[in-house]
Amino acid sequence: MREAFVTVLVEPRALVREGLVRILRSARFQILISAPSIDESVHDSLARYESVLLILGSGVDAVSATRQIELFRKEHRTGRAVVLADHYCASEVISAFRAGASGYLVKVTSNALIKSLELVMLGETIMPGDIIPSILDCGFEAIPSEISMNQKSLTEPELGHVPHLSGQEKRVLRFLVEGYSNKVIARRIDIAEATVKVHIKAILRKVRVQNRTQAAVWAMNRWGLASDAPMV
Repeated sequence: MREAFVTVLVEPRALVREGLVRILRSARFQILISAPSIDESVHDSLARYESVLLILGSGVDAVSATRQIELFRKEHRTGRAVVLADHYCASEVISAFRAGASGYLVKVTSNALIKSLELVMLGETIMPGDIIPSILDCGFEAIPSEISMNQKSLTEPELGHVPHLSGQEKRVLRFLVEGYSNKVIARRIDIAEATVKVHIKAILRKVRVQNRTQAAVWAMNRWGLASDAPMV
C-alpha cells in the first residue's frame, strides 16, 4: 500500500472545508489538520514529518495565503504548498509562487484536484496554462525561476498546440482519467495490453506530457472531463 500524504488544510468556510476533507480522504491524503486558519504553533506538531502538503482553500484571501506559505516553507523546506482559487489575478499567482507555492489550481474538478496534488507531491509545479500569458505580460523578471524553467510540468500543452487524438486514443485517455490500469483498459476495450501501452505512449507524445497522470490532468483541464462526460 502506498504511503499517504500528510496534509494540512486551511479553509475558513466550514462546509467547503468538510467537502475538501471528504475528497482528500478518499484518496492518498492523510488530513493531519483541518482548520479555518493556523498559527505558528501548528508547525511544531509538523516537525516530525519529512514532507507535508499545505492546502490553502479558496476562502483564504491572497495576502493571508502568501503569508501562510512563507511561514510554512520557512519551517518545512521539503514541504509543498498549493493554493485553491475560484479565480486568479496574475500578481496574486506570482506572489504565491515567490512565497514558495508549488501549485495554483483554479476551479478544478475533484478528480483533477487529486491528480494535480499527487503531481505536486511528486515534485511537479502545477498551474493552469491560461495563466501563463497574463504572467508573461508582467515581464519575465517577475516569474519565479522554478516556473519559467519548469513549464513542461504544466497541465496544459504549449499555447496554440491542439493535438489530434484517434478515437481509440480518446477512449484510452478516458480510462486514464478514471484511473484504470493498462490491464483493465485492455479488457474494457478488448485489445492487447501491449497495444494499450502503445496508445498511451502516443497520447503522451501528442499532448506533450511526461506520464499518464499528467495526461489525465491535461484531459480534465482541457475538456472538463468527469467520469460521465462524453469523449468526442
